[in-house]
Amino acid sequence: MASWLPIVIIIFAITLVVGPVMWLKPSSRDKKLAELRQRAAGAGLKVQIQPLPESQGTGTAAVYFSQWRNPRRLQSGWGLELQRMSHELNFDGVWDWRKKREAPEAAKPSLKELISLLPADATAIFANDAGLGVQWHERSGGAGLDAIIHALGAVRPVIEEAIRLPQVGGTPAGDSGEEGSASGRRDL
Repeated sequence: MASWLPIVIIIFAITLVVGPVMWLKPSSRDKKLAELRQRAAGAGLKVQIQPLPESQGTGTAAVYFSQWRNPRRLQSGWGLELQRMSHELNFDGVWDWRKKREAPEAAKPSLKELISLLPADATAIFANDAGLGVQWHERSGGAGLDAIIHALGAVRPVIEEAIRLPQVGGTPAGDSGEEGSASGRRDL
């Protein structure tokens, strides 16, 4: 029995060293999420982790943002969240405004189109300084990412122009406003 004691101690020591290293190894789900997010970055999307909407419980989920092409003078800061049940007072079935802050009227038809193009595990839509984003659980994998890339690519430019404030002084929206600034006009 005494001859086994050194072997048991060596095995125990190896286990103590290898055990924590195995905890650091990413799981297969972590690897899939990293690949998904890398693919999204390659498609020009930014990924942020944000809290889930209250109706979805606690926790966080990834938000994939398509950046605004011209972020000046946009009416952002609004969002849509998936609700637990459909109601006629909601914006669109189970989708309702986050903190009762609505998007401009001109953007609403395009938002309904965006909702129809999203994967089933989408939980929120955000319009903020980062761009137009879709929060989702990432359960639908590559197919869900493809749907989000397509949806944001098709609808983001339309929504961006629909939420743009008109230029003060009549300068067209595409103008840089540099001449107006030199003549004393103020851009918003």
